[in-house]
Amino acid sequence: MKSSDFIFQKIRNGKPHFAIINLDVEQAEFENEITENYSGEGFRSQGYIESVPYKGYDEWKIAAKNGISFVLELTNQKWRITINSIEGRIGTDTNPTIVGHAAILALANLIDLEIDDNLKKDLEDFVFQSWDNDNWNEIPNFKSLSYK
Repeated sequence: MKSSDFIFQKIRNGKPHFAIINLDVEQAEFENEITENYSGEGFRSQGYIESVPYKGYDEWKIAAKNGISFVLELTNQKWRITINSIEGRIGTDTNPTIVGHAAILALANLIDLEIDDNLKKDLEDFVFQSWDNDNWNEIPNFKSLSYK
């Protein structure tokens, strides 16, 4: 089994993009499996990093699973993935699209999947526009690079 804390942190056009995701990954025999294992505290106080709790933060959780599902469609291998934690700062540095992108990069790194440069650029453009046009809390669809 491979595990990783993956940090995505960039500033683009003066806007922060930040998320941390921890995944456990192991090869599966027959089918892909995504398990969620959240135990964070959520919002504690202004300025602290928020860690996704068992209940709540549904947009972040769905976005992470969407990112993972996107990567799973790029490979013929089967994987068992456990999402252990997602961290960020809601509404200032982190939104669902950023979380999903962090999940994409984390999983691709763990399974040694090379993402095509053109696709990587399209994904980054989508992520870096996620604070625009009231999209900051929308659920990303990484396959169509759209929301919901």
